[in-house]
Amino acid sequence: MSRRMRVRVWRVVGVAAGVLAALVVVAVVAVAVLAVPVSGGSMAPTYLDGDRLLPAPFLGPDDVERGDVVETRFTANGPLVIKRVIATEGDRVRIDPGPVVRVLPAGETEWRVVPTAADWGAKPVACCGPDGMATTAAEALVPNGKLFLLGDNPGGSDDSRTWGWADRDLVRAVVWTRVWPLAR
Repeated sequence: MSRRMRVRVWRVVGVAAGVLAALVVVAVVAVAVLAVPVSGGSMAPTYLDGDRLLPAPFLGPDDVERGDVVETRFTANGPLVIKRVIATEGDRVRIDPGPVVRVLPAGETEWRVVPTAADWGAKPVACCGPDGMATTAAEALVPNGKLFLLGDNPGGSDDSRTWGWADRDLVRAVVWTRVWPLAR
């Protein structure tokens, strides 16, 4: 191979390496800026304190579905929280003794059991009043524009049982995946 050809090959390799390095830097910066930090144990064992979650690109409040994990607020000025969507508008929700969380999706006739952690601790298990909060009522209908949210660790979670229905419009992000720590 001639000297001129070797120089061209090395230039191409150098440009390719530079482009790859730039892409890695952009990806790292994007993850650092966009990643949602987990604080506390309300979503254990799914997400742990210190995990960083990446939001799903192009998904907003109108795209939220039952089973999604969302970053949201219960009130406009409240803290950002990460919770699982148990029921959406038009669904019926109840928590039976055991406790067993059940959802009757809008338009269906069979109640579905929602898998949850076994340890509910001292948190309220009866549900739900007209406002979505814990009460002795047997079940409640999720109003339009609202969501019923629970932490995956219900014994360590302040969620709809404490705060009531969450406004769909206050959902900031739908969680796509965990990006940190890499080992998990």
